[in-house]
This record gives sequence, structure tokens and C-alpha cells, in this order.
Amino acid sequence: MEKAHQQGMDYELWAKKILYFYGLLSIVAIGGQLVGLIVTFFFYSYYIEEYISLRMIWPTAFILAIMVICWFMVKVLKIYTPYILFFAGTLLAVVMILSNPGLPGLQIVLLLPMAISLIYLNKFKLTVSFLINFVALLIIYIISPDIQEAMTPYEFFAYPFIVVGGYIVYLAVIERGAEMLSTLQQAAEKEEELLIQNRVMDRLSKTDALTGLYNHKTFQNYLDLLVQQGEQSAIHLQLAVIDIDNFKMINDNFGHSTGDAVLKRVAEVIFGNSGPHDIVARYGGEEFAVIFLDKTFEETLAKLEEIRVAIAELVHPEIAGGTVTISAGLQNYYFGLSKSEFFKKADAFLYDAKRSGKNRIQHNRSYKVNV
Repeated sequence: MEKAHQQGMDYELWAKKILYFYGLLSIVAIGGQLVGLIVTFFFYSYYIEEYISLRMIWPTAFILAIMVICWFMVKVLKIYTPYILFFAGTLLAVVMILSNPGLPGLQIVLLLPMAISLIYLNKFKLTVSFLINFVALLIIYIISPDIQEAMTPYEFFAYPFIVVGGYIVYLAVIERGAEMLSTLQQAAEKEEELLIQNRVMDRLSKTDALTGLYNHKTFQNYLDLLVQQGEQSAIHLQLAVIDIDNFKMINDNFGHSTGDAVLKRVAEVIFGNSGPHDIVARYGGEEFAVIFLDKTFEETLAKLEEIRVAIAELVHPEIAGGTVTISAGLQNYYFGLSKSEFFKKADAFLYDAKRSGKNRIQHNRSYKVNV
């Protein structure tokens, strides 16, 4: 049993489509027999009984039997292998040819089952279909004296060459299809590579190289957007500006590489303790900014206190197992507060925290709420 999906192709879907095509072909064949019956009735009435028995009953019975078997295998047994479908198509063509031995050129119908194999864009499957149909043509020549009598010597040799020629043409079609698929695949891979590069470049343009947090420019863009949103609708929005206390002493005493390690670790704590919708950025140097969303002022203050405590308890091996602290200023957004004033107020509270002894959060408890 073929898998329903293989190499990007839905075998089940195409087996059902091929079955549908065979159904249409069967209808055409039976319709042709009915037309022949009408012609025979008016012009060759003496031949009507023989026509019905030889040209209608057994061909129609075989066609229906083939279709029922195919339907049972595809719909009930869920067998989607193309080789059985190829063989069934050849049988339909053979029945059509044998039931109309005097109809010139009908042998060309054997090209149709071969054409079905083009759906799979596979040379081996096409070759199998070609061999089935070529052998079927030879068997027709052997078992049907009527067809032998109806054909000229030219036709006798022409039809096998036509089948071989069709096989060669179909091979070229498959090769061209494979070439186009390869071109499309290469184009898709290049497009995917460009998309990945663009995503990487876009992320690099938005983030700080050292900490991986949003950079100053991205922070400003988000703050612009959120303040505009705050002017149009009621939202919970707070801004915290955070600074590492006495950071210059770390750089002076231990070097800038040590300072970078401390910055990264502090950034990880701030980011890790922020909410999924919060905007965390490195504002510059040892200063960070966090835009808190979807929280009340009390919730944000509690979250910021958790961050302050976590950083104060964090041990840094690079500074001989020492610790660092942060100071922060927190401002709540309220209607009518501009972006620049919003940031200035938070920054002013930060400097109040610095002047008040550091390692603390400063804010104005008489804040206004945007409602």
C-alpha cells in the first residue's frame, strides 16, 4: 500500500482523481457504444443482435467490473499504489480497442494510461506504464484476428512506434517538469534564506548586541506607540527607568569585560522577571527601561521590587563573588501625559532614588490613573 503522502505528493488525492478520470473515460466508451447502437439500428439492422452481444454487453460488463474493482481498492481498501491504476487504465483501453476492431486508430488510446503516469513525475513509473501498454498492444495483435484483418501492414508497425514515441515524449515532459521543480525549489530555498537573513537583520536592528534586550531606538518606537494608544483608550501602562548602582567602580576596578558580564546577568534578571507583554530595553550604558503593560500600578511596583531584590541577591563571580544593586524610578501613565514628560518623570524618580541612598525604587504615590 502506498503511503497517503510521499515526497510531497498526496497519493490518496491523486488516486481518487485518476479514478474519477477513468469514470469519465468509461462514460465516453459506453456513450460511444450507444451511438454505435443507434447507427446500427438505422443503417445495419440485420447486425443489431450481434452488435449488442459483441459490442455492448461484454465490453460494458468488463468496463463496469474494472471500475468497481478500482473503486473498492481505492475507497474501501485504501490502496493508492499507481501501478494498479496504470494496469486498470490499460485494461479499459484494451476493452475499448477489442470491442471496436474495425475502428481505425483506436490503438492510440493506449497513450492515455501512459499519460496518467505523468502525474507522478517519475521516470520509473512512466517506464512501468509504457511496458504494460506496449505488451498490451502486442497481446491485442495476437488474440484479435479482427484487428489484424482491419489493419494495413503500415498500421501494424506504426502503432507500436507511436506508443514508443509517446513514451519518449512523456520522458521529455517529466525531465522538463523535474527541471522546473528544481528551479522552483532553488528559488524557494533562496527566498527562505533571504527571509531568515531579513529576520536576523531585523532582530539585530531592534536589539542590543550585548544583552539581547531591545535597544534604545526600539524602546522609543514602542513608547511612542503605547503613549498614542493611551491617548485613545484606557490602558494600564507604567514606565520604569533602572540604573545599576556604582557601576563605574566595577569597570574601573575589574575592567570593561567584567562590567559587560555583570550587565548581561542583570539584564537576564530584569527580562526573566518581567511579564510576557512587557517591553524590556537597554536604554544606554548601565541603564535599562521597562514598559509595563496590563498591570495596575501596585502590581507593577511589586514586580519591580521583585526585580530589585533578585538583583541584590545575585552573586557575580567576576567581581570576587560580590553583588550589585539597582535604583529605579517608576511613573504611571495618565491621560494627557506626553511621551517626553512620561520619561522625564520616571527618570526624575530614578535620580531621587540615587540621592536617597540607592538600592531602592522611587515613585509618586499620588499618581493619576488613566480611566
